[in-house]
Amino acid sequence: MHGLILAHAGVPLAPHDLWTAWNLDPLIIVALVGALWLHRRGRRRDAVWRNRAFAAAMAAIAIAIVSPLDALSGALASAHMVQHVLLVVVAAPLLAFSSPGGALLRGAPVAARRVPGATRRRLRLRASTLRLPSSPAVVWLLHVVALWVWHSAAAYDAALSSPFLHAAEHLAFLGTGVLLWRVAIGRRTARASYGASVLLVFGTAMQSVFLSFLLTFANEAWYGYGETTAAWGLTPLADQQLAGAIMWIPAGIVYVVIAMVLLGAWLRSPDAEAQPSVSPASSPPATSR
Repeated sequence: MHGLILAHAGVPLAPHDLWTAWNLDPLIIVALVGALWLHRRGRRRDAVWRNRAFAAAMAAIAIAIVSPLDALSGALASAHMVQHVLLVVVAAPLLAFSSPGGALLRGAPVAARRVPGATRRRLRLRASTLRLPSSPAVVWLLHVVALWVWHSAAAYDAALSSPFLHAAEHLAFLGTGVLLWRVAIGRRTARASYGASVLLVFGTAMQSVFLSFLLTFANEAWYGYGETTAAWGLTPLADQQLAGAIMWIPAGIVYVVIAMVLLGAWLRSPDAEAQPSVSPASSPPATSR
């Protein structure tokens, strides 16, 4: 059994303190509010669904890391798993769907818009060097490595003991999640790429189910919640089993739904160039009679 985890100001959260345990870190608040402000300034009015998706993604991130859920994750593995689910299968696909890069750039001051290009020229970097990975195999591997490494006992407990590592863990999940969902639900360049997207989502779901199976049916608790779960009416092992069930069922449902939507779009799509993915904002215009 691991020792006591003292995260979030060094004190394990008790039930009577739950609704006062908001994370009001100025950097996080400024980042979230700033992103919403820039996006609102630069968004296109006709991209209604993408704009809503971005706002929903910011809300999911706020629930995960600003609400009392963040402090509760220092006392319960199940709460920590809810954080991960919110970041990986709620915020990340919404961000990928909303594709906010253009809106954020348009919303920035003119001087700030020139910084990326000026930096690239100063460092003599080619545009291709800065492109995000688009290979399904690469983004799948990046996400799987992040998921399994951060769920190892050593990395997990280290993240709970260090605010810096905890933030790095969340960034790893959100960042690799956005890369994965960007490839899975991004714009199509050929009908066959729908098949790759379905396989990508299915493969991601399967390894997630396997990890959740290990968590749920382990004979002993993996993580250092030995002295924090009793106040919440759980043993460390029961708490871990609940965490595994959260990863298994709610997250699994999201994977299945997205895979089914992609499969349906794949079966309906013609062999057309630049066929858009399942995006309400990019549905084809009605033809006049």
